[in-house]
Amino acid sequence: MRAALRSATSLVLAIILFAPAGPSPARAQSRKMTVGQTGTNPGTALFFIAQKEKFFEKHGLDVNIIKSNTAAAVQAMLSGSMQMATGSGAAAFTTATIEGAPPFVLVSSWVNVFPYKVMAVKEITKVEDLKGKTGHIGAPFGTIPDTALRFALTKLKIDPDKDVKLVQIASANPATILASMDEGDVQFGILAAPFDRIAERRGYRTLLALPDLGIPWQQNGEWLQRSYLKSNRDNVVRFVQAISDAIKFYFQQKEKTINYLTEFIGSKPEDTEYAYQLFAKWADRDPRPRVETIRTTLEAIKKHTPKAASANPASFIDTSIVDQLAKEGYYK
Repeated sequence: MRAALRSATSLVLAIILFAPAGPSPARAQSRKMTVGQTGTNPGTALFFIAQKEKFFEKHGLDVNIIKSNTAAAVQAMLSGSMQMATGSGAAAFTTATIEGAPPFVLVSSWVNVFPYKVMAVKEITKVEDLKGKTGHIGAPFGTIPDTALRFALTKLKIDPDKDVKLVQIASANPATILASMDEGDVQFGILAAPFDRIAERRGYRTLLALPDLGIPWQQNGEWLQRSYLKSNRDNVVRFVQAISDAIKFYFQQKEKTINYLTEFIGSKPEDTEYAYQLFAKWADRDPRPRVETIRTTLEAIKKHTPKAASANPASFIDTSIVDQLAKEGYYK
Protein backbone atom coordinates (compact mmCIF):
# COMPACT_ATOMS: atom_id res chain seq x y z
CA MET A 1 0.00 0.00 0.00
CA ARG A 2 2.74 2.42 1.02
CA ALA A 3 4.76 1.43 -2.03
CA ALA A 4 1.78 2.10 -4.25
CA LEU A 5 1.25 5.49 -2.59
CA ARG A 6 4.90 6.43 -3.03
CA SER A 7 4.68 5.38 -6.66
CA ALA A 8 1.56 7.46 -7.27
CA THR A 9 3.12 10.48 -5.53
CA SER A 10 6.24 10.18 -7.65
CA LEU A 11 4.11 10.03 -10.80
CA VAL A 12 2.24 13.19 -9.86
CA LEU A 13 5.49 15.03 -9.14
CA ALA A 14 6.92 13.92 -12.46
CA ILE A 15 3.86 15.20 -14.28
CA ILE A 16 4.13 18.55 -12.49
CA LEU A 17 7.87 18.90 -13.06
CA PHE A 18 8.10 17.77 -16.65
CA ALA A 19 4.78 18.76 -18.18
CA PRO A 20 5.12 21.48 -20.83
CA ALA A 21 4.88 24.91 -19.27
CA GLY A 22 1.81 26.95 -20.18
CA PRO A 23 2.17 30.30 -21.88
CA SER A 24 3.70 33.01 -19.72
CA PRO A 25 1.40 35.87 -18.72
CA ALA A 26 3.27 38.12 -21.17
CA ARG A 27 2.67 35.72 -24.10
CA ALA A 28 -0.70 34.27 -23.08
CA GLN A 29 -2.51 37.29 -24.43
CA SER A 30 -1.07 39.52 -27.14
CA ARG A 31 -0.32 43.06 -26.10
CA LYS A 32 -2.45 45.53 -28.05
CA MET A 33 -1.00 48.61 -29.72
CA THR A 34 -2.49 51.18 -32.08
CA VAL A 35 0.14 52.50 -34.46
CA GLY A 36 -0.02 55.20 -37.13
CA GLN A 37 1.56 54.43 -40.51
CA THR A 38 2.78 57.51 -42.38
CA GLY A 39 3.55 57.73 -46.09
CA THR A 40 3.62 55.24 -48.97
CA ASN A 41 7.08 54.25 -50.18
CA PRO A 42 9.54 51.42 -49.42
CA GLY A 43 10.84 53.32 -46.40
CA THR A 44 7.42 53.18 -44.73
CA ALA A 45 6.73 49.55 -45.64
CA LEU A 46 8.40 47.66 -42.79
CA PHE A 47 5.11 47.35 -40.91
CA PHE A 48 3.55 45.79 -44.02
CA ILE A 49 6.32 43.18 -44.25
CA ALA A 50 5.92 42.53 -40.51
CA GLN A 51 2.18 41.97 -41.00
CA LYS A 52 2.66 39.67 -43.98
CA GLU A 53 5.30 37.59 -42.21
CA LYS A 54 3.44 37.67 -38.85
CA PHE A 55 6.39 39.23 -37.03
CA PHE A 56 4.10 41.14 -34.67
CA GLU A 57 2.38 37.93 -33.61
CA LYS A 58 5.79 36.27 -33.24
CA HIS A 59 6.66 38.85 -30.61
CA GLY A 60 3.34 38.72 -28.79
CA LEU A 61 1.74 41.87 -30.20
CA ASP A 62 -1.72 42.60 -31.54
CA VAL A 63 -1.06 45.72 -33.62
CA ASN A 64 -3.79 47.86 -35.16
CA ILE A 65 -2.19 49.87 -37.98
CA ILE A 66 -3.94 53.11 -38.97
CA LYS A 67 -3.01 55.06 -42.12
CA SER A 68 -2.07 58.55 -40.99
CA ASN A 69 0.43 61.36 -41.38
CA THR A 70 2.91 62.67 -38.83
CA ALA A 71 0.88 65.74 -37.86
CA ALA A 72 -2.23 63.62 -37.25
CA ALA A 73 -0.17 60.98 -35.40
CA VAL A 74 1.07 63.64 -32.98
CA GLN A 75 -2.51 64.61 -32.11
CA ALA A 76 -3.62 60.98 -31.81
CA MET A 77 -0.80 60.13 -29.41
CA LEU A 78 -1.45 63.22 -27.32
CA SER A 79 -5.11 62.19 -27.06
CA GLY A 80 -4.15 58.65 -26.04
CA SER A 81 -5.78 56.94 -29.03
CA MET A 82 -2.45 55.93 -30.59
CA GLN A 83 0.77 54.67 -29.02
CA MET A 84 3.34 54.96 -31.80
CA ALA A 85 4.00 56.13 -35.35
CA THR A 86 5.97 53.87 -37.70
CA GLY A 87 7.93 54.77 -40.84
CA SER A 88 7.87 58.38 -39.67
CA GLY A 89 10.13 61.41 -39.80
CA ALA A 90 11.06 63.86 -37.09
CA ALA A 91 9.63 67.27 -37.95
CA ALA A 92 6.13 67.07 -36.45
CA PHE A 93 7.30 65.28 -33.30
CA THR A 94 10.21 67.59 -32.55
CA THR A 95 8.04 70.65 -33.25
CA ALA A 96 5.31 69.48 -30.87
CA THR A 97 7.83 68.73 -28.13
CA ILE A 98 9.58 72.09 -28.49
CA GLU A 99 6.24 73.89 -28.37
CA GLY A 100 5.41 72.31 -25.01
CA ALA A 101 3.72 68.96 -25.68
CA PRO A 102 4.71 65.97 -23.54
CA PRO A 103 8.00 64.90 -25.14
CA PHE A 104 8.25 62.55 -28.10
CA VAL A 105 11.23 60.28 -28.66
CA LEU A 106 12.69 58.31 -31.58
CA VAL A 107 13.59 54.68 -30.79
CA SER A 108 14.63 53.38 -34.22
CA SER A 109 15.29 54.81 -37.67
CA TRP A 110 16.37 52.87 -40.75
CA VAL A 111 16.27 55.56 -43.48
CA ASN A 112 18.43 58.56 -42.61
CA VAL A 113 18.68 60.48 -45.89
CA PHE A 114 16.22 62.47 -47.99
CA PRO A 115 14.78 59.72 -50.27
CA TYR A 116 13.21 62.21 -52.64
CA LYS A 117 13.66 63.82 -56.02
CA VAL A 118 12.28 67.17 -57.10
CA MET A 119 10.50 66.53 -60.40
CA ALA A 120 9.54 69.37 -62.72
CA VAL A 121 7.95 70.05 -66.09
CA LYS A 122 10.45 69.88 -68.94
CA GLU A 123 10.47 73.66 -69.39
CA ILE A 124 12.20 73.98 -66.01
CA THR A 125 15.84 73.11 -66.58
CA LYS A 126 17.56 74.45 -63.45
CA VAL A 127 16.69 75.19 -59.84
CA GLU A 128 16.57 78.95 -60.43
CA ASP A 129 13.71 78.40 -62.89
CA LEU A 130 11.47 77.37 -59.97
CA LYS A 131 11.01 80.99 -58.91
CA GLY A 132 7.45 82.09 -59.48
CA LYS A 133 6.25 78.49 -59.99
CA THR A 134 3.78 76.33 -58.04
CA GLY A 135 4.84 73.08 -56.43
CA HIS A 136 2.90 70.23 -54.83
CA ILE A 137 4.08 68.32 -51.75
CA GLY A 138 1.50 65.52 -52.01
CA ALA A 139 0.89 65.64 -48.25
CA PRO A 140 -0.20 68.12 -45.55
CA PHE A 141 2.00 71.07 -44.62
CA GLY A 142 4.27 70.25 -41.68
CA THR A 143 4.81 66.63 -42.72
CA ILE A 144 8.11 65.20 -43.92
CA PRO A 145 7.74 65.82 -47.70
CA ASP A 146 6.89 69.45 -46.97
CA THR A 147 9.79 69.92 -44.55
CA ALA A 148 12.24 68.14 -46.85
CA LEU A 149 11.27 70.23 -49.88
CA ARG A 150 11.43 73.51 -47.97
CA PHE A 151 14.80 72.62 -46.48
CA ALA A 152 16.25 71.61 -49.85
CA LEU A 153 14.98 74.77 -51.54
CA THR A 154 16.44 76.91 -48.76
CA LYS A 155 19.82 75.21 -49.14
CA LEU A 156 19.68 76.06 -52.86
CA LYS A 157 18.90 79.75 -52.19
CA ILE A 158 15.19 79.48 -53.07
CA ASP A 159 12.87 80.96 -50.43
CA PRO A 160 9.99 78.44 -50.11
CA ASP A 161 7.70 81.12 -48.67
CA LYS A 162 8.43 83.91 -51.16
CA ASP A 163 9.99 82.54 -54.33
CA VAL A 164 7.53 79.69 -54.96
CA LYS A 165 3.96 78.72 -54.10
CA LEU A 166 3.47 75.34 -52.44
CA VAL A 167 0.16 73.47 -52.24
CA GLN A 168 -0.91 70.57 -50.04
CA ILE A 169 -3.55 67.86 -49.66
CA ALA A 170 -5.15 66.38 -46.56
CA SER A 171 -3.34 63.04 -46.63
CA ALA A 172 -0.11 61.64 -48.07
CA ASN A 173 -0.72 60.66 -51.70
CA PRO A 174 2.22 61.09 -54.11
CA ALA A 175 0.04 60.22 -57.11
CA THR A 176 -1.75 63.55 -56.61
CA ILE A 177 1.45 65.36 -57.59
CA LEU A 178 1.57 63.58 -60.94
CA ALA A 179 -2.11 64.23 -61.58
CA SER A 180 -1.68 67.94 -60.79
CA MET A 181 1.35 68.20 -63.06
CA ASP A 182 -0.52 66.43 -65.85
CA GLU A 183 -3.37 68.92 -65.51
CA GLY A 184 -0.97 71.88 -65.51
CA ASP A 185 -1.98 73.06 -62.05
CA VAL A 186 1.57 72.76 -60.68
CA GLN A 187 4.99 72.78 -62.28
CA PHE A 188 7.01 70.74 -59.80
CA GLY A 189 6.72 68.37 -56.86
CA ILE A 190 8.70 66.17 -54.46
CA LEU A 191 8.50 62.43 -55.11
CA ALA A 192 10.00 59.29 -53.60
CA ALA A 193 10.71 56.16 -55.63
CA PRO A 194 9.06 54.70 -57.63
CA PHE A 195 6.93 57.77 -58.38
CA ASP A 196 9.97 59.64 -59.71
CA ARG A 197 10.46 56.93 -62.33
CA ILE A 198 6.78 57.12 -63.28
CA ALA A 199 7.13 60.90 -63.62
CA GLU A 200 10.14 60.50 -65.90
CA ARG A 201 8.13 58.21 -68.18
CA ARG A 202 5.51 60.95 -68.47
CA GLY A 203 8.11 63.40 -69.71
CA TYR A 204 8.96 65.22 -66.48
CA ARG A 205 12.57 65.83 -65.54
CA THR A 206 14.57 65.19 -62.39
CA LEU A 207 15.58 68.65 -61.25
CA LEU A 208 17.26 67.58 -58.03
CA ALA A 209 18.01 64.28 -56.27
CA LEU A 210 17.99 65.13 -52.56
CA PRO A 211 20.19 62.17 -51.48
CA ASP A 212 22.95 63.75 -53.57
CA LEU A 213 23.02 66.67 -51.15
CA GLY A 214 24.67 64.37 -48.58
CA ILE A 215 22.54 65.72 -45.74
CA PRO A 216 21.77 63.46 -42.73
CA TRP A 217 18.00 63.37 -42.29
CA GLN A 218 15.73 61.27 -40.09
CA GLN A 219 13.17 59.96 -42.55
CA ASN A 220 11.64 56.61 -41.58
CA GLY A 221 11.55 55.46 -37.98
CA GLU A 222 9.46 54.83 -34.88
CA TRP A 223 8.27 57.74 -32.74
CA LEU A 224 6.31 57.64 -29.51
CA GLN A 225 5.81 59.62 -26.33
CA ARG A 226 8.60 59.24 -23.80
CA SER A 227 5.98 58.54 -21.12
CA TYR A 228 4.70 55.52 -23.07
CA LEU A 229 8.25 54.19 -23.47
CA LYS A 230 8.76 54.49 -19.72
CA SER A 231 5.52 52.76 -18.76
CA ASN A 232 5.32 50.20 -21.61
CA ARG A 233 8.94 49.53 -22.50
CA ASP A 234 8.36 45.82 -23.13
CA ASN A 235 5.73 46.60 -25.77
CA VAL A 236 8.16 48.94 -27.51
CA VAL A 237 10.95 46.37 -27.40
CA ARG A 238 8.65 43.82 -29.01
CA PHE A 239 7.60 46.27 -31.73
CA VAL A 240 11.20 47.18 -32.56
CA GLN A 241 12.04 43.47 -32.64
CA ALA A 242 9.31 42.94 -35.24
CA ILE A 243 10.50 45.94 -37.28
CA SER A 244 14.08 44.66 -37.03
CA ASP A 245 12.93 41.28 -38.33
CA ALA A 246 11.33 43.14 -41.25
CA ILE A 247 14.59 45.01 -41.95
CA LYS A 248 16.48 41.73 -42.07
CA PHE A 249 13.80 40.27 -44.34
CA TYR A 250 14.01 43.32 -46.65
CA PHE A 251 17.70 42.76 -47.30
CA GLN A 252 17.68 38.95 -47.34
CA GLN A 253 14.40 38.14 -49.13
CA LYS A 254 14.48 40.37 -52.20
CA GLU A 255 11.84 38.64 -54.35
CA LYS A 256 9.25 38.30 -51.60
CA THR A 257 9.93 41.85 -50.47
CA ILE A 258 9.38 43.20 -53.99
CA ASN A 259 6.08 41.30 -54.15
CA TYR A 260 5.00 42.84 -50.85
CA LEU A 261 6.11 46.33 -51.92
CA THR A 262 4.24 46.01 -55.21
CA GLU A 263 1.06 45.33 -53.26
CA PHE A 264 1.77 48.05 -50.69
CA ILE A 265 2.72 50.83 -53.11
CA GLY A 266 0.41 49.77 -55.94
CA SER A 267 3.10 50.09 -58.60
CA LYS A 268 4.26 47.87 -61.45
CA PRO A 269 6.80 45.18 -60.48
CA GLU A 270 9.58 46.80 -62.54
CA ASP A 271 8.98 50.15 -60.83
CA THR A 272 8.88 48.46 -57.46
CA GLU A 273 12.22 46.76 -58.06
CA TYR A 274 13.73 50.13 -58.99
CA ALA A 275 12.44 51.60 -55.72
CA TYR A 276 13.60 48.56 -53.77
CA GLN A 277 17.15 48.93 -55.06
CA LEU A 278 17.30 52.62 -54.14
CA PHE A 279 16.07 52.11 -50.61
CA ALA A 280 18.38 49.12 -50.17
CA LYS A 281 21.22 51.54 -50.94
CA TRP A 282 19.94 54.31 -48.68
CA ALA A 283 18.64 52.33 -45.68
CA ASP A 284 20.56 51.11 -42.63
CA ARG A 285 20.58 47.51 -41.46
CA ASP A 286 21.08 48.75 -37.91
CA PRO A 287 18.28 51.27 -37.14
CA ARG A 288 20.08 53.05 -34.30
CA PRO A 289 18.79 56.64 -34.10
CA ARG A 290 21.38 59.27 -34.99
CA VAL A 291 21.84 62.63 -33.31
CA GLU A 292 23.04 64.30 -36.51
CA THR A 293 19.78 63.54 -38.33
CA ILE A 294 17.75 65.27 -35.61
CA ARG A 295 20.14 68.21 -35.71
CA THR A 296 19.27 68.69 -39.38
CA THR A 297 15.56 68.56 -38.59
CA LEU A 298 15.94 71.23 -35.93
CA GLU A 299 17.76 73.41 -38.44
CA ALA A 300 14.96 72.82 -40.95
CA ILE A 301 12.16 73.88 -38.59
CA LYS A 302 13.84 76.76 -36.75
CA LYS A 303 12.46 79.42 -39.09
CA HIS A 304 8.90 78.71 -37.95
CA THR A 305 9.84 77.22 -34.56
CA PRO A 306 12.59 79.52 -33.23
CA LYS A 307 13.19 77.48 -30.06
CA ALA A 308 14.48 74.67 -32.28
CA ALA A 309 17.72 76.63 -32.73
CA SER A 310 18.67 76.02 -29.09
CA ALA A 311 17.13 72.54 -28.64
CA ASN A 312 19.39 69.58 -27.85
CA PRO A 313 19.03 66.98 -30.65
CA ALA A 314 20.13 64.16 -28.33
CA SER A 315 17.07 64.73 -26.15
CA PHE A 316 14.82 63.44 -28.92
CA ILE A 317 16.38 59.98 -29.29
CA ASP A 318 16.63 56.83 -27.19
CA THR A 319 19.11 54.26 -28.49
CA SER A 320 18.75 51.80 -25.61
CA ILE A 321 16.37 49.40 -27.37
CA VAL A 322 18.40 49.09 -30.56
CA ASP A 323 21.57 48.82 -28.44
CA GLN A 324 19.93 45.98 -26.50
CA LEU A 325 18.92 44.15 -29.69
CA ALA A 326 22.39 44.67 -31.15
CA LYS A 327 23.89 42.89 -28.13
CA GLU A 328 21.43 40.06 -28.74
CA GLY A 329 22.71 39.71 -32.32
CA TYR A 330 19.69 41.14 -34.15
CA TYR A 331 21.72 43.10 -36.66
CA LYS A 332 24.45 40.65 -37.61
